[in-house]
Amino acid sequence: MPQDLSNPTECLKAQFAAGSLHHGLLFLGQRLPSVERQAMELTRSILGIPQEQNLHPDLFHLRPSGKARIITVEKTRELIGELNRSSNQGGAKIALIHEADRMRKEAANAFLKTLEEPPGDTYVFLMTTRPYSMLPTIRSRCLQVRLKGEPDSEKCEEWQEWLKTYEGWIHGLLDRESLKKDRVSPVFAAYGLTAGLLKIIREQADQQCEKVLRELPQILDDKEKDALETGIRKGVRSDFLRQLSQKTRSIALEVSKNLETVGRNAIKLAKVLTSLEKNTGLLEVNLKDEAALENFYLSSLRIWSSK
Repeated sequence: MPQDLSNPTECLKAQFAAGSLHHGLLFLGQRLPSVERQAMELTRSILGIPQEQNLHPDLFHLRPSGKARIITVEKTRELIGELNRSSNQGGAKIALIHEADRMRKEAANAFLKTLEEPPGDTYVFLMTTRPYSMLPTIRSRCLQVRLKGEPDSEKCEEWQEWLKTYEGWIHGLLDRESLKKDRVSPVFAAYGLTAGLLKIIREQADQQCEKVLRELPQILDDKEKDALETGIRKGVRSDFLRQLSQKTRSIALEVSKNLETVGRNAIKLAKVLTSLEKNTGLLEVNLKDEAALENFYLSSLRIWSSK
């Protein structure tokens, strides 16, 4: 069962000091960089790594690599071999498995025995934002630590201004008298919303990639770095789309306070959210961001402005 801890890292540090820390931890959260920071903070405490450093002879990383962003069985077996060796400094050994949901089935099965019966004084910290994409047998053998945290999107002033513009756009579509007089402006506004959101997502993703890559150990190869950057960019995009979905719901609830429009707006909301989910799904099969978002806004325009 997941542990919902207000200060998870401090609790886990205390468990390690008491000799009761579980050997396999699965860190869960909405944003991978936040999840990885928590896991690394615990790792530094256990191994005595200074704050400004990421390397230690008894710390091992397993990451996705290549265009497919997968964790291969070959890399997994290399990690198992490292963990089965004696500690370099006579203390604990720690394996950090980044984006554990990217483990191929063969890799996960190969790692299962090590996770069940790790070598002495060995800890395995798995990190993911998509726990249900992992094999249940892997999840069930870990103590799950669910991390809370405010998404970066909520701290972005430009994003908050964009949401106000989006809300105004929907209210304009629901104003039937204004819409009769001007049906062109909302279309141009939809394209403006697309451009604005893409700019925000790109800038936020660039900032996170720069920060994370700056903190990475230099031993990562180019394939691992490319896979990590792709994961960060997808995570940032998912974060903003999730916020967009929540905002759409709240706007629909607000405008539905008029009881005469509750049923009609509920139907429209369901259609809009279906459109958002469809276009979000298209992003996962490599439809360009701009095309997917334009499809969503133009679909929303038709739905909200309909009778």
